[in-house]
Amino acid sequence: MIWPYANIVYWRTLPVRIWWVLLFLIVGLGALFIFALGRVAKLSVAEQLLAREQVVARAQAANMASFFEVFGNSVGVFAQLTSVRTRNANLRSNMDSFVEQWRESGIIGGVVVTDRNGVVQYNSNILGTSDVGASLPDRDYFVWAKAGAKEREYFVGSPVVSRLGATKGQFIVPVASPIYQNGEFSGVVSASIKLYPLAQKYLELMKVSDATAEYLFDAKGVLIYSNSGGDAANVDADELLSDREVKNALGATKEGKLLIGSRLVAYSPIMLGSQNFLLVTSSPSKEVMGITTPIYIRLAIVLLLVYFTILLFGEIISREMMEKKSE
Repeated sequence: MIWPYANIVYWRTLPVRIWWVLLFLIVGLGALFIFALGRVAKLSVAEQLLAREQVVARAQAANMASFFEVFGNSVGVFAQLTSVRTRNANLRSNMDSFVEQWRESGIIGGVVVTDRNGVVQYNSNILGTSDVGASLPDRDYFVWAKAGAKEREYFVGSPVVSRLGATKGQFIVPVASPIYQNGEFSGVVSASIKLYPLAQKYLELMKVSDATAEYLFDAKGVLIYSNSGGDAANVDADELLSDREVKNALGATKEGKLLIGSRLVAYSPIMLGSQNFLLVTSSPSKEVMGITTPIYIRLAIVLLLVYFTILLFGEIISREMMEKKSE
């Protein structure tokens, strides 16, 4: 009869079948384990990178705010000099000394002194030229000063294109302080900070990676600096501002971090009293993949070792069972 023989063969091969089922089950569970652990590792690394970006953005913002505080106080003190108040013969040499004091920083363009109507009377800059006669009554810092600003107060103006001196045609950030003579407003001292050298000095030294892009927005959402360059900067900036969280942070005092598209983004405000900027750092999420890939590889190697170990022992056990059955 065939049936009893088939039943014997079935029972003889049953342990081997169970072994194969267990083998594939272990491999399947191992692959699932790698996927789950790798995903957790990816999320963890992404969170760590975002936290690092947040720390970097916060530090950069603090450094830039500290610079403006020191520079603004310097302008406020300069506006109180007797030579500035009276416009005496020492004024020009004092202005030249002020420029020389900050020249090594590479970010000052020059300093001007206006009359009470906003017309430039004196000018000292890094090129040694002396452009005077320009009218600046429409600048926000002059409007602020004429409206009753106090002595030694300083004002960080909105980034503008310079109209005169060594920075003519360049993007600058003016820092100004009012001049009073005998209690009467008599003009403004305004020093120009070159925006791009300033941003490069305080933003380029601290980066999460070489692929990190940095953007500086004013309170209105106007992009005033980016290290990504060209049309790509405008496209990326538009993508950042299309996010509600980043857009709501403009002019606010809060910081945050989030994932936008394929980029890890962190932002931090730069609060300058009269002017608030928003610094945004953005790194591609492929940075996460570059870090987690070795984790996937190590886990896969471990799984293969386990697989081949089970395969080897299974083969040994199978042969022993066959030898016992043949005896």
